[in-house]
Amino acid sequence: MSVFFHTVAIVITHTPLWVWALYALLLFLGFQRTRDSSVALWRVLILPLVVTLLAILTLIGDWPSALPTMLVGLALGASAGWQIEGDGATRRLPDGRLWLRSEWWSLGQIVLILIFRYAINVVAAMNPVLNANTIWHFSSLLISAALWGVFVGRTAARLRVYFAAAPANAA
Repeated sequence: MSVFFHTVAIVITHTPLWVWALYALLLFLGFQRTRDSSVALWRVLILPLVVTLLAILTLIGDWPSALPTMLVGLALGASAGWQIEGDGATRRLPDGRLWLRSEWWSLGQIVLILIFRYAINVVAAMNPVLNANTIWHFSSLLISAALWGVFVGRTAARLRVYFAAAPANAA
């Protein structure tokens, strides 16, 4: 068991500090979604933009062979994200802000993405030959893109409410 803990300690200590700072920021943003809130449109876009940047960084390293896989994952995730965003979960307020119903899905999704990306990067660092395995490589890209797509789909559903609905009074 001590070999396991030693390996975990090595992995954690070799993780750059900026990664931990980014993770803390993302968890903070996800935790904010656990209560009802009224926010400006730009605040609704922060988290999806950060996740989009992470996905684009993944795609840049694998361009152009990864594009079809990423698009399929994005489409699957976006359709799921659109369905997850329930009716009445978002309302446009008279002052142009958005009212968002509290939910735990965002925090859970962030935790899932962070664990997945961290695990994939650790495995790639410890066993670089695995990245040469086509099935491993493209399935991890597909899952990463699908997780990204859920954010895109949920954000698209919120933007639809923002741009299509007349401002409503908060209840």
